[in-house]
Amino acid sequence: MGRRSLSIFALATLVLSMPLSVSAQTKDDTVVFAIQSDMQNWDPPNSVLRESIILGYHVFDHLAARDLKTSKVGPSLATSWRNLDDTTWEVKLRQGVKFHDGTPFTARDVKASFDRVLDPEKKLTARGNHAKIKSVEVVDGSTVRFKTDGPYPLFVERMTALVMQSEKVIKEKGHEWMQENPVGTGPYKLVKWTKKQEHLLVRNDDYWGPKPAFKYVRVRIIPEQATQIAELISGGVDVIKAVPPDQMDVINKSGQARTSSSPILRTAFLQLDQAARTGPNPFTDRRVRQAANLAVDMDAIIKHVLNGLGDRTATTVNPMAFGYDPSLKAYRQDVAAARKLLAEAGYPNGFEVGFLQTAPIVEPALPQTSEAISADLAKVGIRTRKRYVGEVGPYVNLVRDGKADPMFEWSWGYYSVFDADAILYDVMKCGEAYSYYCNKALDDLIIQGRSTLDQKKRAEIYVKIQKLIFDDAAYIFKWGLRGVWGISNRVEYQAPRDEIDRMFLVTRRTK
Repeated sequence: MGRRSLSIFALATLVLSMPLSVSAQTKDDTVVFAIQSDMQNWDPPNSVLRESIILGYHVFDHLAARDLKTSKVGPSLATSWRNLDDTTWEVKLRQGVKFHDGTPFTARDVKASFDRVLDPEKKLTARGNHAKIKSVEVVDGSTVRFKTDGPYPLFVERMTALVMQSEKVIKEKGHEWMQENPVGTGPYKLVKWTKKQEHLLVRNDDYWGPKPAFKYVRVRIIPEQATQIAELISGGVDVIKAVPPDQMDVINKSGQARTSSSPILRTAFLQLDQAARTGPNPFTDRRVRQAANLAVDMDAIIKHVLNGLGDRTATTVNPMAFGYDPSLKAYRQDVAAARKLLAEAGYPNGFEVGFLQTAPIVEPALPQTSEAISADLAKVGIRTRKRYVGEVGPYVNLVRDGKADPMFEWSWGYYSVFDADAILYDVMKCGEAYSYYCNKALDDLIIQGRSTLDQKKRAEIYVKIQKLIFDDAAYIFKWGLRGVWGISNRVEYQAPRDEIDRMFLVTRRTK
């Protein structure tokens, strides 16, 4: 059986309408991916949904990119960078690159991209990720200089996390148009977006980097996991994500497809409204939060519900992130201690609390694990009143707007930034849109961690942070996720370690 290699930066790109005969597609030149939920928009800096971020990686480029084999950050649209001093970075840009509309990529586009995300009036989701940057200066057409607010140890990592957009599009088309019309420099272009159904992409034959092997990419929106698996086995799709552990054998024994799994850079937890964004609730009391963590046997859930496909965490920090403290041991179930704490907090008979839940888009066994967690909480008197919002976009918006319940399902990907800051700032800092926790002592440590270039000092700061979060039982801590992909025998694909995946960056087609 002959095999030929092919680079497929797969998933990606939206947008310009172009003269293209869609009917010219054949199965041989088209690869099909399935995702459970459609994206909010085609503007990655304005979304936290992994669908928007992942698809964006294949329509747009970043200044830097992570090597999927070594995990090291290397050149992309930037060819080199250096520190001129503790607060100045100079970046040299790749020349000869063009946006999908033919406009040359220059330093002015870099400045426009960062100015847009840093503009507080725009209120873009990614602003906090780049808030340490004070200004961007165009030195010449291929050189940019960044001034930062103090030393910025995450600068190089963050170059992998902001897509480069066109100054012309930003100025002439504007924000609203950009939500549905991506103009990038990436390996694919969007032909058509049929919302909640499908994205059709075509190869960018003028791409500056390695050319994708498949001419077309179809991204199908299939909410039901059972339907996704049936389509995979019948040949309707080539790759699916978030396969439930109890369905892996079904795929592996089908003779038509198999599974591949890997730890990914995403942490799962249940957020508790310590900050009282949803109003007064029992979780504002640390003793109640500690009781909730002691009530649940997470190790048993990992073993029996996830079939071992999870890595227990003591806090929200993922084991793959810089700053992770392996010496800090996670809470272990202690029902008696949990009941004692609840009684001390004034809840000797327990209480009922709202629990917001959603579809298993990222965590494949989410319904089963949440049911097991609820059952353990009930044993100590914490009775959950469930509210379900199946569409991930509306669910995320509720959380962002402070309209979640006092307890809700959440997980957070680091979007290619292998550093504890990538979760701490966005999900645990006072006042951030997705944080339901506020502790000024933690805020001070977070700022210290992103304000020194001394990596040893930073690691020490993150050890202190994790001890603080653990002792305060900020949220109910669960595990680092492991991704499970279903892959047709028509293609070869290896599960990535980077949660953002650029998940179909390299694959092989079999014949």
